[in-house]
Amino acid sequence: MTKLRVGGAWVEFEEAQRWATDYLANNEVMSAYPAYDGYPGSPTSTLGPQDLLAPALLNVSQNPVAAYYGLQALSGPLNEQLARVAPDANLADDRIEIVDQIGRLFDVLDEHPTKYVKLTTLSKVLHRKRPHLVPLFDAHIHWCYTLHRDAPVPEQPGRSKAGYRRAWIHAVRQDLIDQEHRWGEIAAIAPGPLITPLRALDIVGWELGKRHL
Repeated sequence: MTKLRVGGAWVEFEEAQRWATDYLANNEVMSAYPAYDGYPGSPTSTLGPQDLLAPALLNVSQNPVAAYYGLQALSGPLNEQLARVAPDANLADDRIEIVDQIGRLFDVLDEHPTKYVKLTTLSKVLHRKRPHLVPLFDAHIHWCYTLHRDAPVPEQPGRSKAGYRRAWIHAVRQDLIDQEHRWGEIAAIAPGPLITPLRALDIVGWELGKRHL
């Protein structure tokens, strides 16, 4: 039987399809789809005020007002970086600079530290602006890629936050490329709005982490 890999964790493809169907197409289950994925946000390819509210639709922050103001303060440097990244940029591309483009977006966290904006919140804002490029992060994804016994990015003493983020992005990219067709099948379950294979990977990774944390 076919299996899907997210970091060090595996799940049967048919089981992953069932998880995704419940999340994306089961009206009896309340999930962040289509609220997060269909939230209008700003019509531009850079961040506008509307976009800063999107993380709340994934239940990210217990301090949504503080997170909003924190993201507002980061919008200038974030938009400088977003302006350098094509709207259709894809993490599965074979261009070497792809990982560094995402890394520079996340590096704003170190260059302009903000109390209520960490990788989880920022990734969920940026994914909506570059849905094929920016992976989503949270505690469940961290379990898959770092805390699982077979994790590809285990904790490493002395590694910087930026170094960790780039190693994690590389690992997500490998999972996306190695199983891109399957992630596309999972994404196709969404009845509308459409989601990307990268978002499909996040949904399955979140379910894997939820079952073990």
